[in-house]
Amino acid sequence: MRLNNIRLVDFRNIELTDLALDDKRHFFCGANGQGKTNILEAAGLITALRSFRTTEIQPLIKQGQVSASVKSTVSLEKTSQSTIDIHLTRSGRKVLMDETPVERLNDIIGRYPTIAISSADIQLLRGAPSLRRRFFDLILSFGEPEYLMALKGYHKALRARNALIKNNGTDDEIDAFDHLLSTFAATIVQQRRNTLLQFQDIFQDFYHRIAESKTENPELCYKPSESPESPEEFAALLHRNRNKDKLYRTTQSGPHRDDFSFLLNGNKAASFASEGQQRALVLSLRFVQFEYFREKSNTMPVILADDILGELDPGRRRRFWDACNADAQIIATGTELPETSESWNVFKVLQGTFEAT
Repeated sequence: MRLNNIRLVDFRNIELTDLALDDKRHFFCGANGQGKTNILEAAGLITALRSFRTTEIQPLIKQGQVSASVKSTVSLEKTSQSTIDIHLTRSGRKVLMDETPVERLNDIIGRYPTIAISSADIQLLRGAPSLRRRFFDLILSFGEPEYLMALKGYHKALRARNALIKNNGTDDEIDAFDHLLSTFAATIVQQRRNTLLQFQDIFQDFYHRIAESKTENPELCYKPSESPESPEEFAALLHRNRNKDKLYRTTQSGPHRDDFSFLLNGNKAASFASEGQQRALVLSLRFVQFEYFREKSNTMPVILADDILGELDPGRRRRFWDACNADAQIIATGTELPETSESWNVFKVLQGTFEAT
């Protein structure tokens, strides 16, 4: 996929800009707080119609304004050029594709894949399990419709079961939701386990290309909260734990308590890996996402790299850029130009304005 043009009106600190992005490599350079990340944030909206920085719409609208718009011109490998026009207001968003209103947002979500990489991604390694669950749920939901259906069904049934537990529902009522939860849980756990196994080779290969060391052994591990995999085993687990659930007034077991971990040479990376190693592990995870999205969509995702290499040594920085897919479009930001043999189309960023250099 190629993002050919983007036009922003009253987006964050950007009053108006219209940028041609036909080349493969674009770099937005400037001091912190000038609006570099805002360009990437706007570009990423075409994938899921939401920001990779916030779940709220209001922060995306320039202060003092009532609305904002992001108009992107995009071409896929096998189709003609399309225009996606996203209008943002305090009450919601409206999307037009080629000037035609999009009635069902699910018809466009995921069609134009981008991979947003930022320094905040380190929290995927250091942060709470909920961050890692959300990340992997996003990836699997993109590629597996069955997984997305099971995930939605599971959380709907979980909310209903928890409500019954808090309001002293009868055992017969809880049994009904145990059956639903167990069916969805089995699908979720099986998909998570199988997909993590498929990810290992890509994850390790990219890490070794950045680290340039075959002696370091990185691993992605799935850590389910409980071991059952079949619906019958999950139902039995929920039944055994019901008294404990009633005591804590919430469901204590199931995929909503799962975790994923990073290991390096058999040790927990959050405790034993260096800063540079941790950053390389997280970058490798993002490129697992890149390859997975490319395979499932049959489209080359656009890489949105937001000032990501500050904590890496010069060797790892250079190897990171070299490891990026040569055919992928990259839109990147930073306070200094990248050290690569590739030529970049450079924009100087100052207080929400962009000047080609």
